[in-house]
Amino acid sequence: MGRFEISENAVKKIAERLRDEYGGSNIDYVIEDMKISRNGEYISILIRDDYDSRFLHLFDTKGNSLPGWESGIGIPCQEDVVIFLGAENVAVFMKCGTGEVTIYPFKDKNPKENVMRITFSRLPIYVNLTNMERLVVFGDMNLDFNAPGEVSTVFIPKLQGGYAFFHAIHDTEDEIYILHTFKEPGKNTPVLRLGRITYPPHPYYSTLEFWDGVKTISAHSPAPPTKGAIGDIILIDQEPIGVLGTKLGKELYLLTPKKAKIIPLPGELVFAKFTEKGLFLLIGQFRGYLYGGFVKYDDLFQKSSLKLEEVRDRTVFGRYNPEAVDPKFSGISRNGEILILGKSSGKISASGRFYYYVRPDSNYLYSFVSAQTVSEEGEVTYSQLTQLDETLKRFKGIILYGPPGTGKTKLALDLSKDADRVEIVTFHQSYSYEDFVEGFRPVEKGGNLLYIVEDGILKRLAVEAIFHSLHPNARESDYKTKKAAVLEYLRTEKGSFKPRGKFYLIIDEINRGNISRILGEVITLLDPDKRLGMEYKTKITLPYSREPFALPPNLYIIGTMNSTDRSIAFLDMALRRRFAFLEILPRPEELGDIEVGNVNLQHLLSTLNRVIEEERGKDYTIGHGYFREVAKARPEERAKALKDIFYYKILPLLQEYFYGNWEAIRRSLPGFGFIDEKGRIIEMDDDEFIEALRKLVTEK
Repeated sequence: MGRFEISENAVKKIAERLRDEYGGSNIDYVIEDMKISRNGEYISILIRDDYDSRFLHLFDTKGNSLPGWESGIGIPCQEDVVIFLGAENVAVFMKCGTGEVTIYPFKDKNPKENVMRITFSRLPIYVNLTNMERLVVFGDMNLDFNAPGEVSTVFIPKLQGGYAFFHAIHDTEDEIYILHTFKEPGKNTPVLRLGRITYPPHPYYSTLEFWDGVKTISAHSPAPPTKGAIGDIILIDQEPIGVLGTKLGKELYLLTPKKAKIIPLPGELVFAKFTEKGLFLLIGQFRGYLYGGFVKYDDLFQKSSLKLEEVRDRTVFGRYNPEAVDPKFSGISRNGEILILGKSSGKISASGRFYYYVRPDSNYLYSFVSAQTVSEEGEVTYSQLTQLDETLKRFKGIILYGPPGTGKTKLALDLSKDADRVEIVTFHQSYSYEDFVEGFRPVEKGGNLLYIVEDGILKRLAVEAIFHSLHPNARESDYKTKKAAVLEYLRTEKGSFKPRGKFYLIIDEINRGNISRILGEVITLLDPDKRLGMEYKTKITLPYSREPFALPPNLYIIGTMNSTDRSIAFLDMALRRRFAFLEILPRPEELGDIEVGNVNLQHLLSTLNRVIEEERGKDYTIGHGYFREVAKARPEERAKALKDIFYYKILPLLQEYFYGNWEAIRRSLPGFGFIDEKGRIIEMDDDEFIEALRKLVTEK
């Protein structure tokens, strides 16, 4: 049992040391990159100023500069720079000109003088310093480089007509393991592979000979997107294990010699790294918190999905902000004891170059504290419902928007479950002010047709809320009596008004009505500070009844709208100013670990939404609510429930989204076989349907 705690003294000492060296100039400086050594003893920091000058520093993880590293070492490159921290050396890959790698020894009092340089005839595509401190270079077959004899190098040639994208490298004395996305020449679908190369590599005379010599240990097709890829490799009982995720993705690809599989996550991935304690994960929950902790290897191999409760030694690292987390500024020692985690931001230097850096307020260095006294008391559970409730109390009115099926109406009902009274209405194009506030209605009396003013749903609910605040202990009476008391108060203000109770009005599909016409002059009263009893309390006279009217602060309005319905009606700016808007997106983790025919529902939804978001945008993604009936069904009935939902809801939706562009979905999902080339839905029996789903989302 344990958790990570900030190493405040070390961060403070490093900050003071950097201030001493750079604080005297008038040029701003930031930490552009940082890396932690595998043994957790050292941290390298790359400083960048506004004129794109770089300086390399090396500290121990207690915040002390290493001997010989009391001052920063200048890095003569204004283009991209990448640093690698080995066990005894730090390497800097500079992408200026044809490229250069400089390797500085840790334990040397004169690292500038004893630097080792590797120069290239042309810029490599990829460079890495392995755990055995070999330099791996990937580039064109014609690339030449000069390296000192003390530096072991491995050259991997670029494959003509195909490509390789490297995610992680791990080596032993006689083997090198590479986790990479690979596309063979002439093939359309890239494959995620965990491969092995003998060291030194066998002699080869062409790129094809080299790649034919790479032994595939495990593979998964199709490969996930390479943008934002986060990967690592470890040897367990002498067997290589590879893991790959994507920044802000909700799945892990796990490759072992026995199988390859996809594991849905209980949130968005920020960072993943193998350690002696298990797989370390940083997971963010949208509008929630950033969590970090370890997943035991047995759980990793056996489970089909992960729950947050299964992440051991879980630590909360504050509210989750996707824009402020970057795998580049994260790292953990192999023993799982020392962690770096910096919040990121971006800026443009004086020379016009944009780059990301570690925010100065980041306490980026953490140590693992293991003790029986550590409990879960420090962990804050912050649900989506909690945030919505806090926002509603502050603004009095919120609008929940997002793709269909994300549970917006359910959230609105959950928010109002403890209310004294709840009213629900659905706006549509024929809905009017007369329905909502008040208006004339025909009534037959004595054989004559009369028109009387009838109160609408908003006015009736406001009367109930005000009356309850004026007379909380009054016996139940009819609406006419309550209204008379409320009108008397509004006209004379005689009485004690104190907001009591909670009254909710839920407006479903709020953007489908003519908002300006439905609200009329009542829109002025929606402001929190214009409610009864507030600083700028406002009363109006209604046009039909000529009665005074006001809104109490204990009347809350919740609207819902589908973000795909933008063409139906646009909300005017006056309304937008008076409501808080909260986006509700699909949450695959809500589906738990339910599987139907070995198809995990979380993974199925994430796979479909990844393609939809790439082609149409997030507003058109599929909500988790589409699969709620499957989750509720009995295990023996889930297959039929899933097939019905797929055929009668999801496939027609995909027909509309990809109309006339069927190759887009086939290109992104090579296993998709539910719609033919003419856009027709293919009928399947139960077994064929499950097999088609497996082909779509499971490993090959």
